[in-house]
Amino acid sequence: MHNRPLLLAAIVSAALVGGALVHALDHDKAGATPTAAPAAPAPAAHAFDAMPPPPDVAAAARPAPASATGRPAPYESLSQKVDRLGRSPDPVDAFAAYQLVTACVWARDHEGWMAHHILPADRALLPTPQQACGDIASDQIQSRLRWLERAALAGVHHAAIEMLREGPDGLGPSNSDIDAPENASWKQRVEAALDAGVHTCDPDSLESRINAYETGQGVAPDRARALAYWVAYMECRRRGTGPASTILANADSVTQRMGRSLTADQIAQAMASGHALARDARPLPGDR
Repeated sequence: MHNRPLLLAAIVSAALVGGALVHALDHDKAGATPTAAPAAPAPAAHAFDAMPPPPDVAAAARPAPASATGRPAPYESLSQKVDRLGRSPDPVDAFAAYQLVTACVWARDHEGWMAHHILPADRALLPTPQQACGDIASDQIQSRLRWLERAALAGVHHAAIEMLREGPDGLGPSNSDIDAPENASWKQRVEAALDAGVHTCDPDSLESRINAYETGQGVAPDRARALAYWVAYMECRRRGTGPASTILANADSVTQRMGRSLTADQIAQAMASGHALARDARPLPGDR
């Protein structure tokens, strides 16, 4: 009973101190510089507009850089793909970069021609310039012949003949004087590319050698060498198509035509040379 007044006094004192603290805090907040409340987001036109896209759609919409390992990223634009292939040390990839950029150049240069000479139903089967080019950059277009030559000199299949068709300046051999002195270096590089193709079983390079030595186009006619390249060509075809393919020998019409001016020993030697050439040829890994 005697302690009750002291307990009551302590309770009142604590209440007063707590009230003072609350008052002081409220006073400090009132004196402080007020901060602006965040602006409310603008209302969306439709409820769907305000909803974020699903995670997979959002990820697909963002171009991802190519992997540092050289493997394709989950999503690549055309420019990113060309850049990855062009930077690859594999000459097969360099040829693929050339083909992508060349498809863009062709579609762009033939857009008007297709509009006037190709039926609408057939045009739908061909890529438009927008589809073929995408975001391919002008510097990538300027690099296409460099990629082609790197592939051709490595023996990538079909690259040497493309280099020949492009001509020294990429305008085609009909628009250039390929025998002009300033193009002598280019001609030497084409010859080196054809030789490289022969040693990788490139059918285009072998056919070019057959035609050149049989007809004397650009070289002295040599039926024995033409026959050797023909045998190598057929051996390479057999290697590519499997054992079910028929290998041609003395009885085929091409061998007979080439052998009309050759002796039996010359034919036998040419065929042995062709078999050896095909046996030593090594296509590049991943090449078709």
